[in-house]
Amino acid sequence: MPIKNLADLLLERFGVRTRAVENPKTTSVGTTAVEILSNNPRRLGAVIINLSTNTVYLGLSQDVSSSKGILLTPNGGSFALVWDEDFQMTAWAWWAVSSGASSSIYTIEVVVY
Repeated sequence: MPIKNLADLLLERFGVRTRAVENPKTTSVGTTAVEILSNNPRRLGAVIINLSTNTVYLGLSQDVSSSKGILLTPNGGSFALVWDEDFQMTAWAWWAVSSGASSSIYTIEVVVY
């Protein structure tokens, strides 16, 4: 029996091929909201990590703020989305704003290709 690789197993189980995309839009967030993930109906999952010493907030619109957003704590706070748990919002655009300028973030999304 031939050994299957991960790509073959995913194709067999879900019927799609996937690839990971690092930092598709930006690696930095400031005090003005910025789109960090575009609307993408081919996105199956994503992870967003705050690498900075500042607080970062995530939201589904440009008016994301400390009172209207998901908190990403400094130095590694993270947020993950997966299609079969988070449904349509996995594919929606995501915005971020930070409590300080030039706050480093890392994003990775898994998309169908």
